[in-house]
Amino acid sequence: MTGPIRPETATVRLSRATLRDLPAEVAVPDYLDDETPVGVVHIGVGNFHRSHQAMYLDRLLAARSDGAVAICGIGVRPEDRPLLMALQEQTGLYSLSLFAPDGTVDTRIIGSLRNVLLLPDAPDDALARLCDPEVRIVSLTITESGYVEDATTGRRAADDRAVRVETADGLTTPQTAFGLIVAALRARRTAGTSPFTVMSCDNIQRNGAIARASVVETARLVDPDLADWIDGNVAFPSTMVDRITPSPTPSQLALVDGVLGLRDKAPVVAEPFVQWILEDDFPSGRPPLEDVGAIFTDDIGSYESMKLRLLNGAHQVLAYVGLLRGHRFAHEAVADPVVRHWLDVYWRELALPTLDLPDGVDGDDYLRTLLERFGNPAIADTLERLATDSSARMAKFVLPVLVDARDRPGFAELTAVILESWVTAVRSSSSDLISSGVPSDVHAAIAGGSPLLSAVDWLRPLSADPALSLAMTAVRETFDALGPSEGLERLLSQAPGCAQEAS
Repeated sequence: MTGPIRPETATVRLSRATLRDLPAEVAVPDYLDDETPVGVVHIGVGNFHRSHQAMYLDRLLAARSDGAVAICGIGVRPEDRPLLMALQEQTGLYSLSLFAPDGTVDTRIIGSLRNVLLLPDAPDDALARLCDPEVRIVSLTITESGYVEDATTGRRAADDRAVRVETADGLTTPQTAFGLIVAALRARRTAGTSPFTVMSCDNIQRNGAIARASVVETARLVDPDLADWIDGNVAFPSTMVDRITPSPTPSQLALVDGVLGLRDKAPVVAEPFVQWILEDDFPSGRPPLEDVGAIFTDDIGSYESMKLRLLNGAHQVLAYVGLLRGHRFAHEAVADPVVRHWLDVYWRELALPTLDLPDGVDGDDYLRTLLERFGNPAIADTLERLATDSSARMAKFVLPVLVDARDRPGFAELTAVILESWVTAVRSSSSDLISSGVPSDVHAAIAGGSPLLSAVDWLRPLSADPALSLAMTAVRETFDALGPSEGLERLLSQAPGCAQEAS
């Protein structure tokens, strides 16, 4: 999705022909006539990909770096059609506007996305593009739920309906990202073309391993020998990506229209901060992304843990405590001293003490950067968005911190506030976006049908802690007596330890 639909105010549309009409302060790609090959096929052409990976490749193309390549984008879901049609009309061009905390907006036109395809509409063209020997990387942003094999969730390719259908047909007409990848690797193997690298850019720890499992096990349903060949010959580097990229608000869309002086049907807005950490495992070659700020490392795990625990985990604390305090936006919540204090407690008493930071990274500096990003009013990131798919996000981002912090002073009392804030926010929310991502058994447990720690699968690692159960009961009673908002304020005086300020 590109955000809310706004009225057709501008009649002139973004295109190659209208680039010359843009104001001088809007940077435009001057490399569009270069004979740059498409070297990356990206599956999942959403806002995040276009604010992140496509932007990095735009930088390389603008610098005319040796090894710079363009992108072909592919959508696999019918609901991708409106965005892809808009991008097709604009020959892949779109605006990226960075909204800084001081109110300044930096807008540029991105030209690295050379063409886009929708798999259901053009399966042969999509397969041909992946089979092109110039394509060295197939990258993915399909969200965590798009992966069909994941041992941590119990998801199996053999249980996925679409995978079963396409593999029963021998992948003659791929329907999924992984069916398409397997079909292309099979064709490249047959033709004697070296395999491309598969690069997940989704916000999942060990995303390379999960992408590998999804590809290999999809292949195994068609040809076990092909599956073994892929497992032994195709690289699946892990990556860590970071940039807050919300759906544009109506006011942001109007501002972008005003800056451009014409209509962009596929605009992207994001924060200025961006980060990309990659394992350097690209045997078929790769663009020199380090020239434009990406970091290659053999210690991807420490970067993943830092982001998932300090940023994504803190987003969950911010969301539920903030919602209970009556806030809608992240910047409002982080400006509330009560919310800020609980955020500091999570960081200082639970997360940082149990984290090995990457070499050269200062924890205090990182937290200061996070606070600046969370407090950016121009981004207007909603707490509702942060709370989407809450059960899975709490399990992925917060539970590992809590498990590792069980021996920390005050663990039970601090953890009880975090968990009961989540429970209360979900139980009291009228948002379909928040409630729809919570499984029925979790809803039943939250509603009081059974003990939470033993009834919710992902909380069972904490179920043997009687002190935590007692502390959760005490927090719940405080919320019931005073209301969650005042209860969170009252509980500050009882919180163990003294959280240091992160600013």
